[in-house]
Amino acid sequence: MLAVIPQIKPFTLAKLWTTFVIIILIIALAIQPSTYFEFDAFGIWILSCLAILYLSCKETTPLSDRSRTLVIIAGIGIGLFGLLSIPLGFTHAPFSIGEYSILLSGIGLVIFGIYGFPTLLLPVALPFIAVAGYSSYELFLRNLEWLTGPLIPVTTSISVTWLNLIGIHTVVHDNVFTFISQTGQPISLTVVSDCTGIMSLGTFTIAAFIVFISFPQSFTKKGILLIFLGYLGTYCANIFRIILISLSGYFFGPVGVMEHVHVNIGWIVFSVWMIVFWYYFFTRQIGIEFFKKRPLKKIPTDPESERK
Repeated sequence: MLAVIPQIKPFTLAKLWTTFVIIILIIALAIQPSTYFEFDAFGIWILSCLAILYLSCKETTPLSDRSRTLVIIAGIGIGLFGLLSIPLGFTHAPFSIGEYSILLSGIGLVIFGIYGFPTLLLPVALPFIAVAGYSSYELFLRNLEWLTGPLIPVTTSISVTWLNLIGIHTVVHDNVFTFISQTGQPISLTVVSDCTGIMSLGTFTIAAFIVFISFPQSFTKKGILLIFLGYLGTYCANIFRIILISLSGYFFGPVGVMEHVHVNIGWIVFSVWMIVFWYYFFTRQIGIEFFKKRPLKKIPTDPESERK
């Protein structure tokens, strides 16, 4: 079936697609109230079309028939998802440029899949990726309390256990734990959704996804095990953050130092952990060297001593 498709140059198809997208989006903007999100999505499409026009001038190897079929099926699925995203609860009514973007990306994948232009697939899918990412994050925030509910008592229990182990007598009630500081003042800390490390776990998930997509050779049993350990390490880093906040309150009281530690220690601990983990992953799992080893210099020897 694909063999009977009339031949067309990639740049010609890119120009036709760009014209079609701009006309459709202008109509969408004209019939809908203008918001920041509308113009933001329109800007993403402009960048997508510019990338398509640029990449269409590059030489590339056509997709195989099997790959074309898979891309077409994916495009149809994404297009249908754009039509059903509101009933499914993924996006909000009314039908807006977000749903248009998903639908258009699906149509673009079908068209470029039919003609077998692989370099144009990613830029035409970028608006879908952007909208899906934004909507997923919004959906995540709407269900944050439900997602972090089971983690709150676990995080509280582990933190209190460690504080007692290091000699700070801590009393816990539900998700609130209390201890007396060295200044004689009571310190009470409440473990809420933000304290569970859910944001750090989400960031780690995105980083792992990007690494696996960029370096598919790292997707092995060892790589999956390392990512699992990375999740444990990310959660432990959050526990370490809570312990450091508690220690600052224990030694310096509830105001001053503790407030600064609470604001800054999270991103410091998480950043250090991410650097350490991904450095190990890239060097040991992927085999990338960040620092070239200098060759050892040969120490000159005395010829007279060598003769002896």
